Amino acid sequence: MEIVKYIKKGNGNYQIIFDNEKKINIQEDVIIKNNLLYKKEIDNDLLLKIIVENEEYEIYNKCVNYIGVRLRSINEIREYMARKEISLEKQEEVIERLLKNKLLDDSVFARAFIKDKMNFTTMGPYRIELELKKHKIDDKIIKKYINEIDRDMIYDKIDRQINKLIKSNKNKSNLRNKIYNNLLGLGYSSEMVVSMINKYNL
Repeated sequence: MEIVKYIKKGNGNYQIIFDNEKKINIQEDVIIKNNLLYKKEIDNDLLLKIIVENEEYEIYNKCVNYIGVRLRSINEIREYMARKEISLEKQEEVIERLLKNKLLDDSVFARAFIKDKMNFTTMGPYRIELELKKHKIDDKIIKKYINEIDRDMIYDKIDRQINKLIKSNKNKSNLRNKIYNNLLGLGYSSEMVVSMINKYNL
């Protein structure tokens, strides 16, 4: 087969048109890697190689775009590719490449996840830890960054939650237990919760 024309499709994609009117869409990186700009004749073996490589590049680029929306855990990327029905072998190849290019890192993900949950949610450390386990983050990584959470920040979050609950509960009966159970459910330690509740006349 002979290449007769390239048509740019956008997002690094080109359509290659052959003399037999066959058309295929190929990533720019695959074109460059196989020196297709300098080749006119392509046999079936090379065409198959190009198609396989192109599929790999497309999967990789989709994952990069998925990560571009927000940081992802390794497990999230695996689940994303599984939904796309990517084989386990290909999944591992893509993950290896993403790790090598520092686009995936469960330590970076865990640190950012904890910071986000501490700053923008009512979640406490235990609840955050459970959420990280759902992402299948290694326990050593979770413990490392959970233990680095500033205790004053935790106490401040507990205090704000207590004030919020006092204001929102018109019925003051059994309020102490309500607050206690609420904060434990949010993932704060019993010890820290009790020490803060004791500062209030409840």
